[in-house]
Amino acid sequence: MSLATRCTACGTIFRIVEDQLRVSDGWVRCGRCAEIFDARELLFDIERDAPPPWPTQFAPEAEAEPQPAPPPPAPVFEPPQPWMPPPDPEPQADALPTGWPSPDIARHEPRWVDEDAAAPAPSPTPEPAPILAAEPAPAAPAMPEFMRRAENSARWNRPGVRLALAGLTLLLALLLGLQIVLHFRHAIAALHPPLREPLRVLCGLAGCEIKPWKRIEALSIDATSLNPIGSGSYRLNLALRNKTGVDVAAPSVELSLTDANGAPLARRVLGPEAMSPALTQVNAESEQSLSLVFSTGSQRISGYSVNIFYP
Repeated sequence: MSLATRCTACGTIFRIVEDQLRVSDGWVRCGRCAEIFDARELLFDIERDAPPPWPTQFAPEAEAEPQPAPPPPAPVFEPPQPWMPPPDPEPQADALPTGWPSPDIARHEPRWVDEDAAAPAPSPTPEPAPILAAEPAPAAPAMPEFMRRAENSARWNRPGVRLALAGLTLLLALLLGLQIVLHFRHAIAALHPPLREPLRVLCGLAGCEIKPWKRIEALSIDATSLNPIGSGSYRLNLALRNKTGVDVAAPSVELSLTDANGAPLARRVLGPEAMSPALTQVNAESEQSLSLVFSTGSQRISGYSVNIFYP
């Protein structure tokens, strides 16, 4: 609430503080015309009430009619502000305590501000609101180890989890079995001839093929001979035996030649297709005769050796 009063002599409106009014028992002195009057007679709230009319009994005799009252000021809505001492603009009215008219008490007089001449007090800059940091969530209490193990065991023993694990295990077992079958497809086809056709279909889907089984320990060389057949030409003969009851792949032949001093002269690796007859496999429990004709030019051969292997 902001109080104001009107001078009974000149009609000037001044702001007033209630505490200062109590000190002077209501008596004030106009800062414009120096009139001393009781401010409580024309006291009003300047923010909510219109200024009271200037009573005719206080008007000067020379005036024919009272001065028109100034229009009420528009209400001003200001945010709450800390209390500050009022400024000292001109003109002003000095309040006198009881027992006036002594001017010596002016140092204790309250001051009144003319609403037309008073300047609005600068509004203080609002301080920024403090930023409150979010408090960290309290840490969960540590769970004992035996309770953690029991909880994990209960989780894995749920029916849905056990069913999913069983299905996954079966799927992985099937994939592992399929991989094993494809890896050993040649041996399975040789050991179990009725499975050759299903394996051929499976390889058609997987992009592989069925070949004769490579098992070098099933083969042996029973006899060999190297005979000259002309100037610088020779014939190699060998007897190849399959000692097992399954068909195996035909091996490659390594032929090494030496001169009269036993020094290496030449070494050749012959595939099964280079021999006569050309072979892809050696049948179970059978003996196969192979031969090869070759030429050494002007070099004479005194010795040789023959080995079989799978590249």
